[in-house]
Amino acid sequence: MLISKRKKTRAVIHTTALIDIVFLLLIYFLLTSSFIEQENLSIKLPKVVKSASSTEQSVVINIDKAGHFYVNNNRIQDKQLGPLLQDYMGQYSDRSVVIRADRQVVYHRIVKALDIARQNGAKRLNLAVEKKL
Repeated sequence: MLISKRKKTRAVIHTTALIDIVFLLLIYFLLTSSFIEQENLSIKLPKVVKSASSTEQSVVINIDKAGHFYVNNNRIQDKQLGPLLQDYMGQYSDRSVVIRADRQVVYHRIVKALDIARQNGAKRLNLAVEKKL
């Protein structure tokens, strides 16, 4: 009696399709992530261990070391901040405000910015920080 031997088949993994998918995912995440860099103001943000990132479009209020307010890299007075924020709150649907304050700013300047933002229609208030490495 003749017994036939089975050939062992080797499993082959085609990596071309896998590489294509990984490359497409890499491109997708690079294009959908937002990189916002404020270059004109030298603000040293406080550092934290864990932070949440925000991808939606928000109004950004910068506060420098001296306590001056900046919106869109333009210095504004305290009394101008309220009407300016009211205009922006009408333009943005999420009504979100991000406050980027230097770590050496006197605390009451940050509270004042938060208070003005809340009085002029901001629904979400965020403080910008740097992540510790």
